[in-house]
Amino acid sequence: MDKLDNLKKLKALFDDGIISEKEYSEMKNEILSKSSTETQSPQNSFDEPKNMVQTKKGKFTLGFKGSWSLFDAKTKIFINNELLFTESTKNGFEVSFPIQNSEIKVKLLVGGINSTVYNIEEIELHKNYKLTLNFDKTSGKYSNQFNIVENG
Repeated sequence: MDKLDNLKKLKALFDDGIISEKEYSEMKNEILSKSSTETQSPQNSFDEPKNMVQTKKGKFTLGFKGSWSLFDAKTKIFINNELLFTESTKNGFEVSFPIQNSEIKVKLLVGGINSTVYNIEEIELHKNYKLTLNFDKTSGKYSNQFNIVENG
């Protein structure tokens, strides 16, 4: 495998969040410093470590299509008790964040008054999920009914 192929694989690992910027820089320098005969030999070629594939973090997406009949109160989105987003309730939203734990607590606060909490458990860290929300106009908050989809 030549240097260019090794650098491309390394860049893909970095772009996917599998390796840190420091690891990327160190490995890139190592690949570039090797002579062309070293790079060609099979024992020195750069192959994607099999155990690192499992460390890729998944993404969790929250989506709400909005509704023209709602007042445009802002929805504050708390993930594991930390405010991450403030979005339009009327216009809808789609926000994403990396999965850090196998359990996620999502709290949606509408207009600073009405809140809905979702406790999502047994999340696999390397998969992507999308949670589609519904709004209950009678209670003025997000419904306890939702749809979650896992895409590997």
